[in-house]
Amino acid sequence: MLGFDQLEMANLFGLASHATGEISTLGRDAIGWVGARRTLDLALGRCDVVLLAYGVTEPGGAARAHHRAQVAWLCDEVRRRRLPTIQLGDGPRHPSRWQRYTSRHRPGTPFDVAVRESLQRALPET
Repeated sequence: MLGFDQLEMANLFGLASHATGEISTLGRDAIGWVGARRTLDLALGRCDVVLLAYGVTEPGGAARAHHRAQVAWLCDEVRRRRLPTIQLGDGPRHPSRWQRYTSRHRPGTPFDVAVRESLQRALPET
């Protein structure tokens, strides 16, 4: 649907959770965030394009600062490697929210077409 031959997914946060809200609790400490960097680093080394899709809502509490640091680290790595970066619409929406976004912004357009038409450059080049 996105026009790529292969896809590799890597998470910003390295600990498993049953619900998004659990990241606010599990992510209070740096271990889950820092632990994900090795996987992210390896994935960045194998890709031609980065699709940011970690969601537009930050975790709460102490996890918020770790989340922001992780996003900053990821963006720095992407820029350093000069990788093109895209997202759906004006934010790094999680794929579970793509249908909602496309139905609001491209009503009547088939989902696969609406997704392709909604992809935008995510990070300015430096």
